[in-house]
Amino acid sequence: MTDYTGLKCPVCGKSFTANDDIVVCPKCGAPYHRECYAEVGKCVFTEKHGTPDAWAPPKPEPTQQNSEARTKRCTNCGTPNSENAMFCEHCGQSFTANQQNLPQNGNFPQNNGFPPEGGFPQNGAPFNPNQAGGFPQGGFLNQQVPFIFDPMGGVNPNEPIENVPAGDIAKLVQSNTQYYLPVFMNLNKFKTNRFNFSAFLFSGGWMLYRKQYKLGSIIASIMVALLLASAYVSLYFAAPLEQSLFQQVGITSDTVSFTYAQLMQVSELLAQQPVSQILLFCIPPMIAIIQFIVMLIVGFNGNKWYMKHCVEKVSQIHESTTHPTEATILLQEQGGVNAALAICLLICYMIIVYIIPSI
Repeated sequence: MTDYTGLKCPVCGKSFTANDDIVVCPKCGAPYHRECYAEVGKCVFTEKHGTPDAWAPPKPEPTQQNSEARTKRCTNCGTPNSENAMFCEHCGQSFTANQQNLPQNGNFPQNNGFPPEGGFPQNGAPFNPNQAGGFPQGGFLNQQVPFIFDPMGGVNPNEPIENVPAGDIAKLVQSNTQYYLPVFMNLNKFKTNRFNFSAFLFSGGWMLYRKQYKLGSIIASIMVALLLASAYVSLYFAAPLEQSLFQQVGITSDTVSFTYAQLMQVSELLAQQPVSQILLFCIPPMIAIIQFIVMLIVGFNGNKWYMKHCVEKVSQIHESTTHPTEATILLQEQGGVNAALAICLLICYMIIVYIIPSI
């Protein structure tokens, strides 16, 4: 039976008590004092039956216990955060790593999925799985080692990267932090870098995707200009000259294969052409070499440039505000990736490569 205690009668406006004689509308369920309903003779919501404005029981307010259950409290600073948060919005502490009940300093207890005492030698000697207390026969433990996903990649969020907390850089990077945070830390501490294959393959497009708009626009413009120049020279100069030379030695579009002698004849005919024609014929492969060099430069330096961008951006945000919550909002808004721009660049690239030459 529904408890209407505390709700108000739509007619008299008085709150119901446990001792009131209550009747309800058979259509919408609105509660009334029996005398009030008899006085009116009908439900006051009759005209609204079947519409969103009809009477509906009030939604229960979330209790403090339910509210706390939907949040997680940081073990480092005590700040409450959203239940889906991966980092503390105040100090940047990783929640994923802290949720794992892993022992510290390598002191693994027995029967928890790790080798019991004696499994890992303490004197630095090589591990021998055949020794007593080592791995069981067959190489499998009694329990599986728990999978740990640390969005910080093992980096302490309070540790600085060029005087900027790693946790703040993680809030700015947002996507693939488990790769970039260790790379940035190694660059900062040991000056060791990693080749970034995404930056190598997409060069300026990758930089724009990572919101490095200034340098990314320059590199993307260079790559687009080289691509357009190569397509123009190939379409209007190199391709017609190549087709003419092939026809002179008997190679047509219907030719399935050609001989080494025919290729030598093509080379001799090309050498007899004016220097300007030879240069035009060589421009597309030269442009391809230049593009490859630019891609290598971006691949080798992409992580360095991105770390510098992140450090400068975080420093600017810290200078603009001292409130932690406002700084977190700015990091979320100005960080992350620009997927829409990346899709537009991909469409433009496909138009240049596949559509323009066919026109």
